Amino acid sequence: MKILLRYRLEYVGALALLYGVRALSPSLAWNGARTVGRLLWRLGVRRRAVRTNLSVVFPEMPAAERDALGRKTMEHFASMAVDIIFQRRMLSRRNFHERFTITGWARNYLDLHGEEGLRQRARKVLFLTAHLGNWELATGFFGLLGVAIAPVFRSPQNPFIDRLLRRIRLDTSAGAIEKRGAVQQMLDAFERGGNVGFLFDQEAVYGITVPFFGQPACTHKTPAVLARDHGAKVFFGALLRRGDFLAYEARGELLDYGAPGEDREADLARITADLMRRLEGEIRLNPEQYLWMHRRWKRGLPAKESVA
Repeated sequence: MKILLRYRLEYVGALALLYGVRALSPSLAWNGARTVGRLLWRLGVRRRAVRTNLSVVFPEMPAAERDALGRKTMEHFASMAVDIIFQRRMLSRRNFHERFTITGWARNYLDLHGEEGLRQRARKVLFLTAHLGNWELATGFFGLLGVAIAPVFRSPQNPFIDRLLRRIRLDTSAGAIEKRGAVQQMLDAFERGGNVGFLFDQEAVYGITVPFFGQPACTHKTPAVLARDHGAKVFFGALLRRGDFLAYEARGELLDYGAPGEDREADLARITADLMRRLEGEIRLNPEQYLWMHRRWKRGLPAKESVA
């Protein structure tokens, strides 16, 4: 009974926040979110974890500059939350080209095949991204292009919050895959000709240890298993902020890891290391947009890097 009451109170609080933000103009809500982000940094919310991670990644950077980067990170994620709240109200297939710029391989592919060609060819693809930019909008972006992607995610314990989050997402047309037992559900989706979205960058309980910013990081091997053992096509990309309210650049590329070799474990390690190397490159270009609040190096981090 106490748990149910707590869930209902949390739900009421979430609804109040949701409709309170929606009552504001987008520009006012977005600017207010940046102020909230700066306040969270001053209050020390997740500041220790951010400082620890940044000291590992940018040891040559002065502490004051790392703190400034940490503050910008908080501003980014607070404003990202506003973008998510407004997404269904502000985005549609008619206007999303005004908000999103498509670059690189994806731009070339669309220029060659068009959106209809993309919809016809985007089948049995594993769309990989990380906690970089706005991953919550990434699958929704492809949905606006007409490509349905079933995202893998961990449902909140609160069922009321879970239903609320599903209602405000853009990527509901292909359903969603619960993270527990996800591999078989992902294979089932591929068997039906569908696509799957997966976040691969956080600490894995059972994974492969590969370098990430020069430190050993236990990383999910699921993408490598699907690519190597099941022949899944792998697209790696990110939706990166390139301005203020709901202004993003969509970038990425289709990867080819070739035919499987005789040594399965070596193949899995090679693919996983390559994905983390690509991610590291993207983070270095956009460090303020990465989720430094997550304790990425729970194992194998030198003690000297654990700073206040």
